[in-house]
Formats: sequence, structure tokens, C-alpha cells
Amino acid sequence: MKNIKLKSVLLPIALAISPTFLVHAADADTQSQIDALQRRLAELESEDKKEQARKEDYGVTVYGSFRPALTYSDFGNDESSTDVTDFFSRIGFKGDIKVNDSITAFYQGEWDIDVEADADFGDARLGFVGLEGDFGRVALGKQWSPHYNIVAEATDIFNNRSSPFGYDEASPFRTNQMVTYSYSNGGFKLDAGLQFNGDAENSAGGDNSEANNTEQVDSGSIGVSYSFGDFYLGASYLDQQLDVDDERDFRAVAGSWKVSKDFYVAVTYQDIERTMGTNTYDQSSFDIAASYALSKNYTFKTSYFDWDGDGQGRTFDGYNLTLENQLNDSVKVFVEYLTRDIEGGEQQKHLSVGMRYDFEGLF
Repeated sequence: MKNIKLKSVLLPIALAISPTFLVHAADADTQSQIDALQRRLAELESEDKKEQARKEDYGVTVYGSFRPALTYSDFGNDESSTDVTDFFSRIGFKGDIKVNDSITAFYQGEWDIDVEADADFGDARLGFVGLEGDFGRVALGKQWSPHYNIVAEATDIFNNRSSPFGYDEASPFRTNQMVTYSYSNGGFKLDAGLQFNGDAENSAGGDNSEANNTEQVDSGSIGVSYSFGDFYLGASYLDQQLDVDDERDFRAVAGSWKVSKDFYVAVTYQDIERTMGTNTYDQSSFDIAASYALSKNYTFKTSYFDWDGDGQGRTFDGYNLTLENQLNDSVKVFVEYLTRDIEGGEQQKHLSVGMRYDFEGLF
């Protein structure tokens, strides 16, 4: 700000002293003052360029997505409700900076905006920092699970907070207290992570006496994927230690195909073995999703899903139908119908009419 004010004073003076004046000036002191003013003006311009470069280096991207909807729900047994709901509205910020020629540091923080309640800040969705270079990408904090990245993202194409609907019943999305590593080369990608959840009994947020106890590793996952042309294939393994006698092993695969510029189809399948004490349950989830652009602004999406709880929790299947109207780059409106047919229970139906407003800007 000081530079801008000083330039506003010096620039008119420098411009007012024309070459014609310089030719006829006999006073050497006047010429010296002119040279000093011009040098100072050049210094100010140089400082302005450096300040602009610093802003670009430390620039913060602020972004958000507001996703309210009016939802009618029929739960069966003559139970129903109509509510203003929210499909994970959020706001966040992110940025990165070059550490040196080969390493970049990055960070991101993101929080729920609880539109369906008091519209206050809800739980933290993301909060991590890391380093990236030729070696890959390492990050610490609350992040998207590598398992989700590899096998669920392909079918997570709907507005509904339960999407993908079969996967959602038991599988991870964002995971806290996590260390992740990812590496990409061409179409190949490796994604892995470990979750460390100690007891928060000191200012460091963990119980040092348990630092080497393997039971403090709550989950570990590793997955690989390959993209070639319009095709994507991925496979992932995840182990979760839910409690001392409660463990789940996930083996999952996913694939997608962009059939044309208008038509997309994807599938996610998980085989899950859950061991609770002496009992073992063979569970599974299946999601198949498709998207078709009806015109420039209208898109139709649909999915079929199935979750088999094998007697531990509910078992259901169902489908989803969504029609979206993209009003511009930032705003869309949608109508969505979702039904779940619960084994041994009632069929649930949900009809939502909603709006989504996305924004992002560099500050």
C-alpha cells in the first residue's frame, strides 16, 4: 500500500519532466534529481512485481458447495416426513507452495455447512498437510480414504449423501488420523494409507506408551488402478480393526467406461469378511451407476445397488433416478428419487428436489 501511494506521487513528476526540458536544462542538480526519481520509480515497479509473485506463491483458494434440498420420505408403516435436507454442503480452503525445484508443500481444510439444521459449521470433512514430488505424495491428517479413491469414486456421481448407496453402508469415505502415500505414473496409480488412533491423553494427541502397539493401527489399505483411454480399472484391499474382537477385511474392484462423450457407466464391488469374536460374516456391496447427457444442460443418472449384511445388520437393494439441469458453470438444480427394499422390513422411498451452488476463487 505504501508503494502504491509513493508511486502516485512520483509518477506524475517523472512524466512531467519531458526530454525537451532535459535538453534545455542547464542545472546539473535538476538532471541528478530526475535520474533519482526515475531510479526510484523503477525500484517501486520491481517491488510491485515481487509482491505479486509472493501473492501467487501463497495464494489461498477458497471454495464451497451448497446443496440444500426439499425431501419427502416414505418409511413404510404409514410413516412419512417432509424436510429441508442437506446433501453435504461444505466450505474449505487449500493451497500449495514450492519448497524447492523438486518438492511442493500443500494443505487443505474443509468443513460441513449444516444447512438442514442451524446452517452452522459442522464436522471437519478434511484437514491435512503434505509434500509432493517425483517420489510421489505423502500427507498426514483427515483425508479421503485410499480405498475410496480407488474403488468408490468411480460410482460416486450423485448428489445424495448416501452415494454410492451399497458401498455407503459399511465402507470408509474420509478418514481421520491418517498417513497416506500415493504415486502416479502415466495411467498407473498406487494409493495406500494407515490410520493411527492413539488415546488422546497428552498435548501431542496420543498416548506414547501405546506407540508401538499394533492394536493402535485401526486400518490399513493399499490399492492400484490403471486408466487407459476411456477405461478405468482399480483394485483395493482394506483391513479395519473396529474393536478388540471385531475386524473387517475388504477386497474390492471397480471399473468405468466412458462409452461416448454423453454416456458413462461404472461399477464397484466389495467382498467383506467380518469377524466378531468366534462368528464370521460374509458381506458384500455392489453398485452400478450410469450417466447420460440428454442435451447440453440436462443429464440423467441412475444406479442399482445391493448390500448383503449376512445377518449382521440390514440387507437391502434398490435403485436411484436423478435428473439434473446445469443452469451455468456454478449452479444446477436436480430431482432425485431413491428407493431401498429392506429384507424383512419396509420399502423406503425418498423424493428430493434440490439445488447445488459451487464456487471457487483465489485470494
